[in-house]
Amino acid sequence: MDWLGVTLNGSADPGVAMMLDVAAEAGGTGDATVLGRRSTISPLQAAMVNGYAAHVEDYDDTYNPGETTVHGSASVWPVVAALSELEQTSGADALAAFVVGFEVQVRLARAAGPSHYDRGWHVTGTVGHVGAAAAAARLLGLSPAATTAAMGTAGTQAAGLKEVYGSMGKALHPGKAATDGLLSALLARRGFTSTSTIVEGKRGFLSVLSDDPRVEEVTEELGSRWTLLDDGFKFYACGSLIHPTIECVLALRAAHGLSPDDVVGIQARVHDYVSWVTAKRELASGLDGKFSIFHGAAVALVDGRAGLQQFTDARVAAAEVAAVRDRVTIVSDPTMAKDAARVEITLTDGRTLVHAVEHNKGTPGNPLTDDELGEKFLDLASPVLGAEASARLLQTCWRAESAADFGEIVRACRAPEQAQR
Repeated sequence: MDWLGVTLNGSADPGVAMMLDVAAEAGGTGDATVLGRRSTISPLQAAMVNGYAAHVEDYDDTYNPGETTVHGSASVWPVVAALSELEQTSGADALAAFVVGFEVQVRLARAAGPSHYDRGWHVTGTVGHVGAAAAAARLLGLSPAATTAAMGTAGTQAAGLKEVYGSMGKALHPGKAATDGLLSALLARRGFTSTSTIVEGKRGFLSVLSDDPRVEEVTEELGSRWTLLDDGFKFYACGSLIHPTIECVLALRAAHGLSPDDVVGIQARVHDYVSWVTAKRELASGLDGKFSIFHGAAVALVDGRAGLQQFTDARVAAAEVAAVRDRVTIVSDPTMAKDAARVEITLTDGRTLVHAVEHNKGTPGNPLTDDELGEKFLDLASPVLGAEASARLLQTCWRAESAADFGEIVRACRAPEQAQR
């Protein structure tokens, strides 16, 4: 449900139109659904476009322990959606394939450890390739040998660099992971070979892309401990590292009726990753704003919100927001968790107000309720499908496991006939 909502909303991003233009130029034809659009293209192309749309708003689910970060749905669900339209797939099988893909990619991310993240790899893009291939192999019913080959072919394509954060390039990573993973499985079904040691080999994923690989993480308690249970859903439409600070500012604003004119400075004590992953000062676009703790704190104070409208080009350029951004500073604290923050707001009258959060809303330690997830879905889907169709789709999502044909759920996400997109 959450993946469908963020992908439907992301389908309006200009990058989606560019991808569809390129698909047409490449002669792409097929019946695979592009969520939120009338267009249908090939399954491989649809996997890429839907993977991009899922992540472009940076509003998608996040597996976010101390040592890594993975957006688990963006690379895997597009593969499940595309394959479910090739041949009838039950809702139970679709969900099982997603769980397989999620578990594989997150276990690989954990095995790659903090250095994989710290060196500048976008983990969603790298491990997403292998997770997407595993999900596809599950739905295609591949043998163990063919599944191994699919994962090997996907792993050798793994890529994604943090340098592109704040641009369309970041969302391309899960799109490429989805299409490359699907391609790998389709090739393996036809006998395409690869290495059987892509994960643990001397020149494999962990050896090349990590300084501190922990290969035991791949299989430890496999089948009894499920990482999916530690996934989180975003309550704010930006990079997850900014969320605790936003929550602190919103709490102080609400408790004390603050306005920008009351505030001299905002200091956020945060996890060290914030200082280099989401500490953009110079902002040229709304996408830049999603990776700026300074912007997140500013819109929280000025607007009292941190939704999609707070991370647009116009809001980044707004003078009143820019003025508050300049008053925001951060302090890196190695003792802070990634989902925690302590914010001090200094007022013009000399007082200092303090608020801290241990687990921001939407994380496993402070999860969203079913009603809150449903409200988020309707906010995202209704502008695309309309209120009535979105409400029907929401109810269908809650019953997805019992669906006879998951492809019907995917096709229900096509834009209405009257839509121009």
